[in-house]
Amino acid sequence: MLNKYRAEIDKIDRKLVDLLSKRGKISKKIGIFKKEKGLEIHNLDRETELISNLEEIGVGKGLNKKYIKDVFQVILRESRRIQNG
Repeated sequence: MLNKYRAEIDKIDRKLVDLLSKRGKISKKIGIFKKEKGLEIHNLDRETELISNLEEIGVGKGLNKKYIKDVFQVILRESRRIQNG
């Protein structure tokens, strides 16, 4: 039974990595666009609003608010790194 659960987790983890890869590719396009338009890479208002919305969604799904914030802060930090090229 444990192996079955672990296999399910492994499958989910592979999907997460795939989604992070796709997100990174879009972040790169956003970075190019921002540079062409002379826009700042870091948009604190956007990030604050995004995290707040995701915290609300996460809590509604039984997740800890701080967990959602921590995870997405890491994701957004990587997104900024990618956008900076």
